[in-house]
Amino acid sequence: MAIITISRQIGSMGDELAEKLSQELRYRYFDKLLMTEIAVASGLSEAEVIDYNEDNYKIKSFFEQLFNRKTPLGKITVKEKDETGRTVITTKTFDEENSLAFTQAVIKKLVDWDNVVIVGRGGQILLRNIPHTLHLRVIAPLEFRIENIMKKKGFSKEEALKYISEKDRAAQEYLYRFYNVDWNDPELYHMVINMGMWEIDKIVRVIKETIKLV
Repeated sequence: MAIITISRQIGSMGDELAEKLSQELRYRYFDKLLMTEIAVASGLSEAEVIDYNEDNYKIKSFFEQLFNRKTPLGKITVKEKDETGRTVITTKTFDEENSLAFTQAVIKKLVDWDNVVIVGRGGQILLRNIPHTLHLRVIAPLEFRIENIMKKKGFSKEEALKYISEKDRAAQEYLYRFYNVDWNDPELYHMVINMGMWEIDKIVRVIKETIKLV
């Protein structure tokens, strides 16, 4: 079968589309649970899994950028050899760079699994040249997105617009900073889907037919 990656605008119903696709196709939905499963199989403990993606990416302040200040995100225990050859257990702090590397390594491991839907996390770039992948970009009109966020979060229209602007900016910076790409570039995707044009069930049917060609 295939691996589907989905890059979505916040509030575009990209997450709902991903969940529905995984149910209809009986694919695994790549979330922290699956990430943990893969990592544990590789020797990490469940508590040590760090899912560093654009949803929890924080835009660095001018001060942080100026001094290249690294943000600690978590800690892991590592078995290492000391100078005598003895195995010792040490604790290492994960910053943005090695947390990103961990997430990337897990996503690349998914090539061996197949039948997975990946939302965000740079999947469209990490798996760009992998056969049997379908890269989707999910967008929607701004008013459509605002309405969805208002319903989901209980926000006012102004709060929803501010939330969308912040999330879009963070996601765009995440992809540019770590992969040097514009997440809006249509050349990164096989299909760009406007969720405001069709009902979600119709879009799922179109994608299910498309996946047969991958």
